Amino acid sequence: MLAVAIIGSGMAGPVLALSLHKHSIPCVLFELRTPDSQQGGNIALAPNALRVLDHLGIYDRLRLLGYNYEELGFTNGSGMILGKLWNGSQKVYNFPALRIHRSIVKEELIRECEKKGIEIRWGKKCTGVEEEREGSAVVRFEDGETVEAQFVVGADGIHSKIRPFMFPGTDPIFSGLMGVMGTVMVQNLNSLCETHGLDLPCMIFGAKGSFAIMPASFGGNELGYFATLEAKDRGRTGWQMLEKNQAELKEMLHERFLPEKNGFPVLVKELVEKTASETLTSWPFFSVPHLHSWSSPNKRIFVIGDAAHAIPPTGGQGAAMAFEDAETLAYVLARVLASDFNANHLSDIVSKWEHHRIDRIVKVVNFTTKNGDLRKSSPHYYEQAAKEWIIWATFKFMGPEGGAHWMYAYNAESVLGALA
Repeated sequence: MLAVAIIGSGMAGPVLALSLHKHSIPCVLFELRTPDSQQGGNIALAPNALRVLDHLGIYDRLRLLGYNYEELGFTNGSGMILGKLWNGSQKVYNFPALRIHRSIVKEELIRECEKKGIEIRWGKKCTGVEEEREGSAVVRFEDGETVEAQFVVGADGIHSKIRPFMFPGTDPIFSGLMGVMGTVMVQNLNSLCETHGLDLPCMIFGAKGSFAIMPASFGGNELGYFATLEAKDRGRTGWQMLEKNQAELKEMLHERFLPEKNGFPVLVKELVEKTASETLTSWPFFSVPHLHSWSSPNKRIFVIGDAAHAIPPTGGQGAAMAFEDAETLAYVLARVLASDFNANHLSDIVSKWEHHRIDRIVKVVNFTTKNGDLRKSSPHYYEQAAKEWIIWATFKFMGPEGGAHWMYAYNAESVLGALA
């Protein structure tokens, strides 16, 4: 019987596996995809995410593979600065922020797992939980195999096969927003020196929606963007089809950002025009209904990351929360798998971890939701004026930390105090 079976090797799964390895706890990762599968575009990693990666010893490698920055400019549609956020800070948080391709992060995590001798079983499609016993749980796979482990952790994303066992009817909910991401090389842009006051990286809040422009390579020669658009739900199959339909994604961008009177800077229009269709990816913003618990009745099964609390990317905290969940859960499992642990205390220690994490997630979701509301289009002039005033006032009264210090300064090791 395994000590820990981890379902999913996206972001949370490998971080949990590596964190468990630090505590000398054996585990096995089970992943639906193949090792060479590619996922998503660029992601932003804030200091709290990088702190976890630093604990695992891979931050110093990753920081050389992405764009390191501290300030993120907030502008209106014409490019006028409304404020600047410390998205990271070496002085304040010990880490700048990092913009990097999601696949690079995943590859480095998997490489580190292999280096540490952590077993990863590829092409294993989990179909659900077979049963939970007093001292273990059994999961089943599409190929007919069942695996028993003392603890099973669902790190299998928003469409988790583990979550329904504990919380039936918690299907993901579409937020009404989606992101379209693209990449253009700097040498192909004529207007980069004519950005009308834009300091990159920046987030543009226009009347027709928002458009983030952020370098994504270490030297800054690769310029990525993230456009946020209102959309209708297409269903899971429809979203999967759209992800492969780059022509439709490009048409969406053209309709929103190319018209002469849309009020966006010339750089935005040139980025949209010169994007190679094959670089475009889409990201529908889904959330999971609030869960009051992330564990099963016998505390042998857990969900973490998007399986527990899918967070739209409007706050740049999705990967960070998955990393934090994983590292903090590793401390819990290290405690309960210790030879001197009293099994009667299992429910109590798990509940303390859940309260610690869920209280934080609620705050992060509120932060992300407010940020997402600001990214929506403003059909009327007064709505746009109010949006710009809110952004300006936030930085005027809160300064460059923008009220986010509590979020970026978090250290997963603080869970030890909660478990005491």
